Amino acid sequence: MRQTEKVKRKAATRSKALPPERPVEEERTRERLKSAAMRLFSIHGIDGVTVRDIVAEAGARNGASLHYYFRTKDCLIRELVVDAATRSDRARNVRLDKLEAEGGPKSVADILRLIIEVETIDKYDRDQASPLPIGFGHMRFVVAMQFNHRKMFLDAIGDRWNKSYLRCIRHLMRLMSPIPASIVNQKLVFMALFLNAALAAREAAFEGDPTGGKLWAQPEALENLIKTIALSLEAG
Repeated sequence: MRQTEKVKRKAATRSKALPPERPVEEERTRERLKSAAMRLFSIHGIDGVTVRDIVAEAGARNGASLHYYFRTKDCLIRELVVDAATRSDRARNVRLDKLEAEGGPKSVADILRLIIEVETIDKYDRDQASPLPIGFGHMRFVVAMQFNHRKMFLDAIGDRWNKSYLRCIRHLMRLMSPIPASIVNQKLVFMALFLNAALAAREAAFEGDPTGGKLWAQPEALENLIKTIALSLEAG
């Protein structure tokens, strides 16, 4: 009998130590705040959006809801950065594993196609729910962070959520090996800047016009983007 009571007391102690499950409605409110922040940051930039703007866009009843769920705007931003990096890293790793299993990548274009399709038209990932061909829909936010809040962006990611991108870079360096290493490094930096800006512009075009507008509505647009960057990387 005593042994049974001891077991019950230990179980009760363990259950008290565990964090309570987040109520469904609270989780929904939290996700609404994140989605609203992502939309606003993508349109107006990080510094052009206030906490009040986010709360209003999310339709939250309590004006202090953002502070309740995230403490500060900066904490919310860091979580959005990690979310974006996690989604892209997961999707790229899946595609890379498949490509390597098939004996690739065999060309610079193979890697570029993988990177671009993950952020645009690859619908196999569970987080790509948008009816628009814009992948995860976070490229404008990512670009805004990389250009204007780079330290916060890098601090949030650390070295944990960019492993798939580094895998891509290693393949590119191998495929570009005839070119001097110092030139390769410069080219890869320019590639990242140009690629992110192009994908952010494409995302904005589809948000403004579901057809993608005059440029991105063309079926060959993405392939031409891939070829343009590939040629610049491969040129000696």
